Amino acid sequence: MASDVEVDRALATVRATLNDQRPESFDRDRVQRIVTGSTGGLDVLAVDEEGAIRDERGAQVGAVRRTLGGEWIAERL
Repeated sequence: MASDVEVDRALATVRATLNDQRPESFDRDRVQRIVTGSTGGLDVLAVDEEGAIRDERGAQVGAVRRTLGGEWIAERL
């Protein structure tokens, strides 16, 4: 199971990376690679097509979205 530290690290890494790179649209595969990299290659968190981040049980622990102003937000739920 993903620890609180892993979830927080994944969300912070996604937020920083997307805001640095400024993609125009959400790309699930790209975000999944960022999340997996932030956990040292462990598959403890999964990203779905709507931007939900789920733990191994399928519980949503976070979400990624883009504001109208273009800022990417990755928040814990």
